[in-house]
Amino acid sequence: MRHRPWLFLAALAASPLLAQDPCPCKDAPPPPPPPVEGKVDLAYAATSGNTSTSSLGLGLDLIYRTAPWTVEGTFNYLHAESDHVTTAETFAGTLKGSRDITKTLDVFVQGGYYRNTFSGIDHRIGGEAGAGYKIIDQARLLLRTEAGFGYATEAHTDGTTLNYPIGRIGLKFVWKFSKSADFTEEASWTEDFNDTKHWIFRNGTAVTASLTKLLSLKASWALVYNNEPPPGFGKTDTVTGAALVAKF
Repeated sequence: MRHRPWLFLAALAASPLLAQDPCPCKDAPPPPPPPVEGKVDLAYAATSGNTSTSSLGLGLDLIYRTAPWTVEGTFNYLHAESDHVTTAETFAGTLKGSRDITKTLDVFVQGGYYRNTFSGIDHRIGGEAGAGYKIIDQARLLLRTEAGFGYATEAHTDGTTLNYPIGRIGLKFVWKFSKSADFTEEASWTEDFNDTKHWIFRNGTAVTASLTKLLSLKASWALVYNNEPPPGFGKTDTVTGAALVAKF
């Protein structure tokens, strides 16, 4: 009987701890994304012997979050040569700033640069502003559409130059089908308001699988269809690639 007061006091002291949720983190929301993140893609292939070929692909994606804006930069470079003669070379870069208006609606401004002399484009510079809407926004699924209006300047390798107002619609789909892999599909349609036959369709598909927390493998396919290319050039360009991706 003399030990019962000590048992009572011990139980009284422990009662607040026992009343707590044994796993307070169970229903906690996910942590916010980091203010700065990015990834670098690197792909290289080469042959030697009867023929000498090589190709190099570089990609850089950067995201900077400074409430209420998010700034995204994307830069891609591709170089291919055969017997030490360049056969393909492209450079593309975009810089985009966006901010959320609601959970599903956002607005954005962006500018872009594109160069592909092997398709007759010495350079194309454009800028636009618009809005995006998340049709599906879940942990494993994202479906977002956007529309924008702007202006573009396009210089061809034959010396001609085009200046025209543009309208663009885009669609992005992301499916995280496992903890370590995801599928991404992006498509856009850009219309020249001065010449309705001059439109460009772009589509990109990628599957990414994580190897470690920092490294991933990515297989991708990209299409650019220019309905009214510079004279003497084809309408379709495609790129198929595999790359090692490093996140930071």
